[in-house]
This record gives sequence, structure tokens and C-alpha cells, in this order.
Amino acid sequence: MRARLRRLTVLALLLTAVAAGAGCDAFAWILTKTIGPWVPEEESRAEYNLKGKSLLVLVDTKDPALASEFPRLQVALADAITKNLADHKACGPIVPSHSVEAARRAEPRFAEWSIAEVGKYFNVDLVLQVEVFEFRLKDNPASNVTRGYTEAAVRLVSPQTGDQVWPVLSAGRLIIAETVPGVEPEQPAEQETFLVDGFGDKIARQFYTYKLSDRPMRPKVK
Repeated sequence: MRARLRRLTVLALLLTAVAAGAGCDAFAWILTKTIGPWVPEEESRAEYNLKGKSLLVLVDTKDPALASEFPRLQVALADAITKNLADHKACGPIVPSHSVEAARRAEPRFAEWSIAEVGKYFNVDLVLQVEVFEFRLKDNPASNVTRGYTEAAVRLVSPQTGDQVWPVLSAGRLIIAETVPGVEPEQPAEQETFLVDGFGDKIARQFYTYKLSDRPMRPKVK
């Protein structure tokens, strides 16, 4: 028994040394795949339980310049979040993004509505608002180096009460994502897709519990 324990200890130390040299993400992934079978799997717990609740994902780009440069951002990010939540069965029915965009065009005062008013219009239990502050594919327009970066404030609002139900201690949860160095897209448009999909995944993961070992070893976005 002592010999077996000693062998496991040596193995753990060797794997730790190898993984540490590969970086933090690789370190966590290797440990969960090797040492993991002997210990309880580590989980990331949902920040808020959406189970059974109907949801509207409302993505807003308040900056006109940002909206002009990335006209599809609102729809693409809403779709990425919706797909991730649906794939993990994290909530009840979700309003399709094309219905939200149709309402934006059809209702002259849509931009003036509060989050709660938009939620009542679609008759949902909760509105997940994502207010995008930054979204860029390069550090500056003159640069030839692609480095995606985005940040947004995320909040959940109850249309019935008009109250923000998550987060409870701040006006919103600031979530930041950036493309991982060394992930080079084959086409310029791919960088935008990498960033949108990775950001949508990062936002959606706030609302369901998952095992850390299920995350990819080398994600395109961190």
C-alpha cells in the first residue's frame, strides 16, 4: 500500500513539473485527466440558476462607431450565448435573436425601452442583458497583428419586478475575453468568429455548472 502511494506521489510530482512548463491551461487540463480519476472532479458552479425559466438575451452596443464597424455583433453574440445555454439545457425557452432584431426595427421606441419593458414585450421570465463596451480585433487599426479583445457588462433583470436579480452587489458583472496568443486565423473574418464564440461561451458559463475537465486544453479564447 505504501509503495503504491509512493508511486502515485512521484507520478503526481512528475506530471506537475511537465504541466507547469506547458502553461496554466495545460497544467489544469493534464491534472484533471491524470490525477483526476483519484480525486473528486472539480466543478465551476453556476452563478445563477436559470432552470426552467424563459429567457431573452439582449445584446446592446451603445457606441455608434462600434455598431457601425461590427454591424452583426449583436446578433452573432446573442446567437453564441443562446446556443451554449441551449446545448447545456441551462434554461427554458429562449427568444430567437432574429425576433429581437425584428422588434428593434418594428418598434420606433425600442431603443428607449428599459430592460424590463423589453422583457415584458417578449413575455419572458428573465432578460440577460449584455452591454458591450469594447470589441476589437487589433490593438490599433494600423497594426498588422490580430489580437481580439472584448468586454461587456452582464446582468439579469426580472421584467415582472423591474429589479436586477444578478449580480446582487454591483450594476453588472464585467466579463472580459481575448484571443489566445499563437491562435492565428486563416482568414481575417475568422478572428471575429473566434472572439464572438469564445465570448458567448464565457458569458453563458456563468449560468450552468460544469466540470473543469470538460473545457478544451487549448482554447482559442481566454
